[in-house]
Amino acid sequence: MNETATTRAPLRLSQADIAERERQANDPAAFQRLTPEEQSALVDWIRAVLAPAKTVFRRNSYGMKHDFAREPDGFYIYNGAFKGAMLAAGFRPVDREEVNWRFRVKPSHPLCRREQVQRRMFGREWLVRDRWREKGYAVIEATAQQRVMEHSRECWTERRTKVLVLRARSTAQVILDMAPAGYRLPRPAVEAVLSVFEEFDPEGRRSVVINEQFAVIRRVPVWKAEDVATALVKIAADCRPEPEIVPATGEFPQ
Repeated sequence: MNETATTRAPLRLSQADIAERERQANDPAAFQRLTPEEQSALVDWIRAVLAPAKTVFRRNSYGMKHDFAREPDGFYIYNGAFKGAMLAAGFRPVDREEVNWRFRVKPSHPLCRREQVQRRMFGREWLVRDRWREKGYAVIEATAQQRVMEHSRECWTERRTKVLVLRARSTAQVILDMAPAGYRLPRPAVEAVLSVFEEFDPEGRRSVVINEQFAVIRRVPVWKAEDVATALVKIAADCRPEPEIVPATGEFPQ
């Protein structure tokens, strides 16, 4: 065989080389080979989409890494990098000896039936970042009462304003509740809320503001509901009370 033919011959890896590549791809240490920005993005995503659970999640590290890659800001990673990221996020595997790690976790944001249809993701407990949370509100199917209660508990636990869109087939109900955050809307903010409601309920028959804390409007067109929720989030954010300032002496105000 001449030199040219030799240089053009395909590279054939030995069984030992293949085994070493597979070991590196599945080694949790691969997480350390990501850039700091990639590490932060991956760990943030894991903490956003997963919650601790008593039962073992049906999707393993190999499946979950593909969920991350499908996200708008996701990217391809090795199985080992995802395993290392799970450790960094505080989750421990059921059995470290398995190639594809399993964990006692559950989705923080299970896809409702409507979302499954929209995303063409059925029956596999796909992990998807809850980008509504990042916008300051939640969108939940009106029939998903357990998820509604969970959202309410989350707001009270975190002491944050609850803005909720209860979505039906063609209309939605939008709720603003200041009680979990522990404060009321000032009068100008109440007027701003009523102004938002007026576009969809000019006669005030399907909307109300109670005790400057609780506001609700019913039968908003479903394609407009998130616009209403966004407006309510902004009104609530603009009227948050100023935090108490601790004196320089270190003494707390009485």
